[in-house]
Amino acid sequence: MYLRMILISAAGALAAIALWTFLFRRHRAGRLPAGQLLTVALAVGLSCRVAYALWTPTFYAPDEQSHFQYVRWLAEHRTLPVQNRVLDLAAHDWEYHQPPLYYVGLTPVYLLADGLFHERAVTVRALRLVSILLWGLTVMFALRFLDQMGLNDDFLRTSVVAMLCLLPTYTFLSSAINNDNPIIALGSAISWRMAKPPTARNSLWLGVLVGLALLTKFTAIAFILLLFLVPSVGLIRRTKGPSMWPHAALSISLAALLWAPWALRSLRLYESITADNVTNSPPREWPSTSGAILSTLGYMQDSFWAVSGVYNNINFYYPSLGRHLAYVACLGLLIGMLFKRDRLLRALPANRELALALVLAMLMNAGLVFRFGLENGQGQGRFLFTLLAPTALLIGTGLRMFTLTEREDAPLHLTGLFLTYATSFTFHSLAVFPRGAVPWGPSG
Repeated sequence: MYLRMILISAAGALAAIALWTFLFRRHRAGRLPAGQLLTVALAVGLSCRVAYALWTPTFYAPDEQSHFQYVRWLAEHRTLPVQNRVLDLAAHDWEYHQPPLYYVGLTPVYLLADGLFHERAVTVRALRLVSILLWGLTVMFALRFLDQMGLNDDFLRTSVVAMLCLLPTYTFLSSAINNDNPIIALGSAISWRMAKPPTARNSLWLGVLVGLALLTKFTAIAFILLLFLVPSVGLIRRTKGPSMWPHAALSISLAALLWAPWALRSLRLYESITADNVTNSPPREWPSTSGAILSTLGYMQDSFWAVSGVYNNINFYYPSLGRHLAYVACLGLLIGMLFKRDRLLRALPANRELALALVLAMLMNAGLVFRFGLENGQGQGRFLFTLLAPTALLIGTGLRMFTLTEREDAPLHLTGLFLTYATSFTFHSLAVFPRGAVPWGPSG
């Protein structure tokens, strides 16, 4: 079994390396159009996602059974479910406290697939395809975000596209039933809208988008932080801070107005607007403070880069590859701040207020995830995907500080690296996934 897994993983890597070599030869011959790397990344990302959607065992993704049960409840009862205060593994109801927007959107797909095929496995796969559609929207809005920020640097654009298309954990997540997927798509749309000039129309759009995000998952609080941070940074930098506050207030007020009915319902049913007292995640008992910190940080990093399976337990050596890439990017940012400030500033977009606000929002969101991990051991890296496009841009900026990235073919090789990373991990995961028995239980 172990040898078979190694051989299948190697086969995936070799297929990607063959494609990488083919692209490099076309580049050397001058026959690699500018948009072909994007097309290849999209095609391989789509192929990996379709493979996951079709061949991942039913409910073999984090909380997929519980998310499915929410949609099924809406389809059968035409009313919102209420989560029990006592965990019932047989009911799979531990997502019933979640805001309803994602599940309401999936209900017509459930009714159509279930009505046509009367087969649960087929219905699950139909719902998974919606996640792939949401990934497509994420990429589309991320490209608009880059255009609006005026980023024409090929390496930085490639870093964002490569991670959105080929980050192994996101590749798996965006082919499963999970309410993180609409949050990630909305995050790209909000980032794009934040990069636009402040107008009343744009502020209304931002308010609607953030309100929809709050009606999808409470991790959308990161977007509220971002709306506060942009004018705050402008005020500190003495640029456009005062003139931006009315726009931020309008967006936040509209978002709060859209979210208020759900918040009041949660307060009435669960005595908490976040319903965190019924999430059924008991406090984690750590043997030591240092162990808690190191374990939480390690799990956040690993599950950000390359995990799959119902408990995020399939990883092998793949997460360490992403970890070290992130360490190199952090080193690059440090070098840029200390020794290459001119080069770092040239890599940054013209909208410095938004760039700094995005970094601060990412750090604050990471702090919330870290705190959540310390409390119950569920600080998963996928919770950092809320601002995935800006995160990919930050990593690309760190890598940009190294001389190697000045090469004309650097975007090609970065794409080839992620092609190999995603394809090999997809082959590995599908080889490890069991056929038949499905473990049950909440996984965060």
